Amino acid sequence: MAALPLLAACSKPAPTTEDIRPVRTMTVAAGRTTALADLPGELKPRIETRVGFQVPGRIVSRDVEVGQTVKAGQTLAAVDAADYKLSAVAAREALIAAQTDRDQQRADYKRFQDLHAKGFISAAELERRKSALDAAEARYKQAAAQADVSGNQAAYTVLKAPTAGVVTAVDAEVGQVVTAGQSVVRLAPTAEKEVAIAIPESRLADLRRIPEVRVSLWAGGKELRGKVREISPVADPATRTFPARITLLDVPADAAFGMTATVKFETPVPTAVVLLPLQALLRDGDATYIWLLDRNAMTVKRVPIKVASIAGNEVAVAGGVQPGDTVATAGVHLLKDGQKVKLLDEKLFTPAPSPAAAPAKP
Repeated sequence: MAALPLLAACSKPAPTTEDIRPVRTMTVAAGRTTALADLPGELKPRIETRVGFQVPGRIVSRDVEVGQTVKAGQTLAAVDAADYKLSAVAAREALIAAQTDRDQQRADYKRFQDLHAKGFISAAELERRKSALDAAEARYKQAAAQADVSGNQAAYTVLKAPTAGVVTAVDAEVGQVVTAGQSVVRLAPTAEKEVAIAIPESRLADLRRIPEVRVSLWAGGKELRGKVREISPVADPATRTFPARITLLDVPADAAFGMTATVKFETPVPTAVVLLPLQALLRDGDATYIWLLDRNAMTVKRVPIKVASIAGNEVAVAGGVQPGDTVATAGVHLLKDGQKVKLLDEKLFTPAPSPAAAPAKP
């Protein structure tokens, strides 16, 4: 036991391994556009109609649900039609009575015309009979118009879709008493879809000059083309941003209302610029740096750069890096000048450990 410390002292020291950091890299490329802003938005219909009854009443049925696609003329809901049907019956009966009175007055006037021709009544009496016939004709027309109104009101108790579309919201339920014109169902045509965004007041002047944008849906898919349709001239009083609408030019059929989108405003530049992801930058004091990879030595070097503009997750670099350079884009805060690195998509060769040396004799 006393000799064990001496044997340990005579053993070879354990070999030390070099600290090799895994990094993710990208090859720098030049572009002819630079992003001015990336703004979040929501996919919405261009037109959303609040559909309601033309007559008041208590809702007795609702035949659609949120998200359901409907056709033009399809029944959406109905109110109690009992009173309106009774009113229509009363109007029809009044029309029949007015028609009977009119026909009687017509027959009487014809007889009085014959009597006046034979000299049995005066012209004044015939004129009074003509006035009675005219009044009967007017009462008939009034009753006919009232019958049409009552019939229309009875038909208005059934709410039908004015156009094909999708139900985006339901504002009234069965049993609720609604007034004429009160919203019951919100209906949006699916033909035209837009992205609603909010533009900060500091970027309003710059973004007004860019009519066409690119739109990416967070649900995935290809990048879409968009066009700025309108920018509100008045800022939202709560957010102090300016609402804007982006019309999608090649919207896919599976794009649903309410999806989240990112709208990218880009502007062409006369000369090519270098674009880097934001996570590739390292801030130290007042200077900004990147890590360049030397593929021969597999080491990194910290290089200062000049940032021209920042928009979303992209940075336009004015100097310090050239197209074709390889830049580290992950783990930049853990690197050191001259440090050995390995690429995340490459395997590092590690030699097998040598057998342990026999203990040396003291």
